[in-house]
Amino acid sequence: MKKKLIVAVGGPPHSGKSIFLAELYRQILARQPIGFCFLQRACPDGEGMWSAESDPDIVREIRQQGEFSQDFMLFTLKSIESLGKVFPLVLLDLGGRRTAENAEILARSTHLLLLSSQEEEDEKWVSFAAEEGCETLAVLRSSLVKLPNGDLDGGVRSEVNFDSLPVKGILYNLDRGGSVELYREAISQFANWLIAKVDSSLP
Repeated sequence: MKKKLIVAVGGPPHSGKSIFLAELYRQILARQPIGFCFLQRACPDGEGMWSAESDPDIVREIRQQGEFSQDFMLFTLKSIESLGKVFPLVLLDLGGRRTAENAEILARSTHLLLLSSQEEEDEKWVSFAAEEGCETLAVLRSSLVKLPNGDLDGGVRSEVNFDSLPVKGILYNLDRGGSVELYREAISQFANWLIAKVDSSLP
């Protein structure tokens, strides 16, 4: 049986996970045919591709957060199991808290991609995933850099290092009010690496 990668993207709240996932998904779709990758929202936070592509003020106005209800969990867990049989790569938006619900999702994932704005949370998340048999694929730092006037600094550039596992890197200004150019190239490189990893795992 072909090995599928089910990558849960988690980390502390307000680390830019939805923005990161939207750009990563766009990059993968630009390289691979339909049927290679699926992005599944595994957190009832009201986020999605729509929120990454919409005006920030509109997002704040119409976004509605849900809850980890029994129906939501049954649907999500069943979806993960089904998608993992069809797509070589499944990306999951895990959300920002180490809860029993997220533990169940990690137990059905092959890898954790940690995107964290809080370094002190890193080991807690890595251990949280390991307890569910989920290997950490990457630990990426998320950082907002601002100018003295409070505007986001447009001069910083993100970078990712692939020399060891888990992959390490820093992504700057994952914010709806910032420029995608600050992190697009780094996420593009990560997309290439992730696609190569999926391809190498398939017979």
